[in-house]
Amino acid sequence: MKEVGNERRFGLNALVRLFHTGLCTAILTTLLWKETGLRWALIEMNDLVYGAVFLCLFVTSLTLYYIACLTDPGYVSIRQYKHNSGQVNLDFDADAEMPEDEPESTGTECSIPLTDLNQPLDKKNRYKYRFCDYCEIQPPLRSKHCEDCKNCIRKYDHHCPWLETCVGERNHRYFWWFLFTTAVLILWTFVIIWESFITENTWADWFHTNLVLFLDTVVLVISGPVVVGLLVFHTYLMAYGLTTWEVASRERITYLKYLDDEYNPFDQGCCKNIYYFMCIRKVQKWETLYAKRAKFKDSDV
Repeated sequence: MKEVGNERRFGLNALVRLFHTGLCTAILTTLLWKETGLRWALIEMNDLVYGAVFLCLFVTSLTLYYIACLTDPGYVSIRQYKHNSGQVNLDFDADAEMPEDEPESTGTECSIPLTDLNQPLDKKNRYKYRFCDYCEIQPPLRSKHCEDCKNCIRKYDHHCPWLETCVGERNHRYFWWFLFTTAVLILWTFVIIWESFITENTWADWFHTNLVLFLDTVVLVISGPVVVGLLVFHTYLMAYGLTTWEVASRERITYLKYLDDEYNPFDQGCCKNIYYFMCIRKVQKWETLYAKRAKFKDSDV
């Protein structure tokens, strides 16, 4: 049954990604086929630089899509976390990163008393970290189990149906760049199509003449606001060191619901957040940063 499920999952992944590729390629083909500014620039060779820049942006967007799809989002190794029992090291540099193949913290419990640092302790004086009932491990801080991927994901953001994979600590930056290049591409394509509509005497003649470009416009009008909206939202998440899951489910997340309202212990300042998001490939040791910065509600301490 597991093999059948994996085969179905692989088939769905391939179908979604081929559909995305086909849709993008179809719109590009219509721009080169109809009388558009892109056809004038490339096919008729009137402005090769303009056409080359557009094609480079198209290829970059599609490449980033597949990089985001195929990059490990941050799968947590169940074997490592079931066979190790690490402790949170408070002397560890909060700015340091963990090697990609090394777990951040391990074991089923974190039993270090930290009352002097106002940590979220339960009655047994332990961290109130999450426990994954599916994987039967206590995953790293900010991880969450994805039922679609059937694994815990480091710094889980969301499971993206358009990528058919999770967005997590290791592929979130690629997802952001995919959104950015796609948003620019959509806006540029919309301008090209708008300038290419041919005026006719009647609406019937107009639709007959511009039907293909009109269908392209419908796709852009539907997808454009979604992509731009996601880009703005994920830029906000990047700048403030948040994830979609933490924003949407704060009151249900064990390590956040005991904190002061709206306080984010993972916010290291806008510039530093963006730097870590964009430039650091290794996974972060979030437990250490949390231990140093968490501020709890007086009623829950």
